[in-house]
Amino acid sequence: MRKSKIVWKMIRSILLVVIFFLLFLLIRSASWFLTNFHEVEISTALYQIVSPLKGTESGVLNGYINQCLYPSFSYAVLCVAAYTLFDMIAGYLILEMNIRIGSGTFCLRAGSGRWVKKVKVIVLWVAIVALGAGVWNRAVAVGLPEYVRSRIDTSTIFETEYVDPDTVAIRFPDKKRNLIVLYVESMEATYSSVEEGGGKAYDYIPELTELAKENVHFSNDNDLGGAAGVTGTGWTMGGLFSSATGVPYKLPVDGNNAGEYESFAPGLKGLGEVLLENGYQNYFMCGSEAVFGGRKAFFEQHGDYHILDYTTAKKDGIIPEDYHEFWGMEDAKLYEYARQELTKIAQQEEPFDFMMLTVDTHPADGYICSLCEAQYPSQYENVLACASSQAAQFVAWVSEQEWYEDTTIVITGDHLNMKADFWDDIGDYQRKIYNCFINLPEGILEGQMNDRDFTILDMFPTILAATGARIEGDRLGLGTNLFSEQETLPEEIGFDTLNSELKLYSNYYYKNFVVGDRN
Repeated sequence: MRKSKIVWKMIRSILLVVIFFLLFLLIRSASWFLTNFHEVEISTALYQIVSPLKGTESGVLNGYINQCLYPSFSYAVLCVAAYTLFDMIAGYLILEMNIRIGSGTFCLRAGSGRWVKKVKVIVLWVAIVALGAGVWNRAVAVGLPEYVRSRIDTSTIFETEYVDPDTVAIRFPDKKRNLIVLYVESMEATYSSVEEGGGKAYDYIPELTELAKENVHFSNDNDLGGAAGVTGTGWTMGGLFSSATGVPYKLPVDGNNAGEYESFAPGLKGLGEVLLENGYQNYFMCGSEAVFGGRKAFFEQHGDYHILDYTTAKKDGIIPEDYHEFWGMEDAKLYEYARQELTKIAQQEEPFDFMMLTVDTHPADGYICSLCEAQYPSQYENVLACASSQAAQFVAWVSEQEWYEDTTIVITGDHLNMKADFWDDIGDYQRKIYNCFINLPEGILEGQMNDRDFTILDMFPTILAATGARIEGDRLGLGTNLFSEQETLPEEIGFDTLNSELKLYSNYYYKNFVVGDRN
């Protein structure tokens, strides 16, 4: 009997450690999320958490482990150890109190027995309820109740507003233009100075600011401005996906297999397929492992893209086999790789679509390379300045190539920055995603460039139009061709209405994009 009692207490202690660990972990994880990514939606966080760990920058993972996992386990063990110690000595505690009323004396005595058992139960439940209240408080802070409601309620916006690329005529010019799309990680117009139309005291991206001014860029105001982010677009894969398809990323979460989809939104048609059908060779390049977040699966299945990443850079001699910096290789190496590959690609007869994603400006502090100068007090400020310089140098190199005349360049951020401690000095400035269109074909700008209310979803038809393609109705997906006079959805129904609808579950999205198959 005594042996079974000991076994039961051991099992109980293990279960209590697990319960306390999970409660502490939820509280600390929510606090860590609010500290590091306080303006990021919980759907974005959940996607990042369940994405494959392969290719993740170690600093982010280590920070979470050190600030959340280890402390939570330590607190859980300490709490259960304290409770176990109390349980061991409680049987030997005797509390006695003599109360005198008139001539009589009454003795209240509590010792081993049912009183002690009740106290132990009360102490345990008070601790669990207190932690549970903490979990709920943090859940509300990160928006979990709204997220749960968005999974329950439904939207019909895709039934009423979605434009399937197969249902409209898309006509390319006889001489097709090459396309280079440079996604600069977390690039915002906010980084420019107030005088230049940004939100900062200093212009941390002077070269990109100048490129936008000298060429075509779309703005929500009369300054630098840019695109708004919406639900399902707030992280790298969400930004790439939405700007290439005109719909937000709302695929079912699939644990750590998110990057290994056998069938990645098979019913959805985007930029890659349209270009492929019109004779383009498609390429996607990044400095990390393309498998991370599902990028490799998406680009291979939606446009038959040739994948060039950290892994292929080793095979192609850009970096040694044992090389690893930041998420794989820094942007200085990435641009070197891009120049090498574009030189070869441009020799082919077919027009090309070359998409490239940088990484040095990834939060929390970015990556300082040998090209970066110490111009500003903080590392991230210097990383931004270096990224701006490198992007401009790459554009300058492209402009010197003999094939530049027939090449359109698009520079855009992939999403709004998740760096939580970088926005205290911008006041009420509305943060927007940077965009710039360079070397456009003649005669495509029909609409206005300023005072546009638009989102990254509009990049799909706008990038396509930047090649000279004519789109019947000037809408694809939920996006609008910004070169046209057609209103965007935010301009037509309001940004808040659009964003609220996109947060809700869509039967159409699941049936036609996730389950549906165009083949």
